[in-house]
Amino acid sequence: MAFEVIVMTDDEGMSKIQPECIEAWAEDMGVAVTGVSSNPRTRPELQGHPVLSGFAGPCWGGTTDDGEPILRYEDAASYAALSQ
Repeated sequence: MAFEVIVMTDDEGMSKIQPECIEAWAEDMGVAVTGVSSNPRTRPELQGHPVLSGFAGPCWGGTTDDGEPILRYEDAASYAALSQ
């Protein structure tokens, strides 16, 4: 499983981070894990992965060149910008 985190920063605008472990990244950044994804109407690949406070996700982010699923998280500002 691969992860992408999209965040909006004042100096760089939208940035993509690709952490090895989403739980470790959340802990390092002080982001609370508020539960796990369990919506049966979403893709099976999303089930059981962390839900992060202040972030949309996990969302389907496609696959890597090797066919590995990518789980994507977007902070509120990035989500709003990308949803327009």
